[in-house]
Amino acid sequence: MDIERELHMTDYARNSSVQKKASDKTKHITLETVQQLYKETRPKSLKIADLGCSSGPNTLSTIRDIIKAVKFAHHLEIPNQPLPEFSILLNDLRSNDFNSIFKSLPDFHTELKRDTNYGDCPSVFIAANPGSFYGRLFPEKTIHFIYIPLLACTGFPR
Repeated sequence: MDIERELHMTDYARNSSVQKKASDKTKHITLETVQQLYKETRPKSLKIADLGCSSGPNTLSTIRDIIKAVKFAHHLEIPNQPLPEFSILLNDLRSNDFNSIFKSLPDFHTELKRDTNYGDCPSVFIAANPGSFYGRLFPEKTIHFIYIPLLACTGFPR
């Protein structure tokens, strides 16, 4: 890995507050949409793709919010049924530092369990799928919800 790329990734992870603020302004749209999708489909396993996840802390924060939103909808609609499993597919360009995300997964799972008081915690499976979303990334009819963070709300090219 060259030094310039390493510094860029570290800088993004440390200074992603602008992107977080922009994402927070549109988060309600994402959460309402995924709740509606869940209510209409009620899958046993919900597969979500985050296209353009980058390597900073915002990725797992958004995933946590989506899981909480689905749990809320689930408990309103079908409280006596088990929670769905979550399959999260992270996508970004091949040069993305996916390892930094994977290194933070133990803390993510601990926080998720703590948010649910160690009780009603769904199974969450997270994998990376590097490549450009201008081409095909997934087999047909395998993804329930695709999230593209900040593409529309920041004006920053990716």
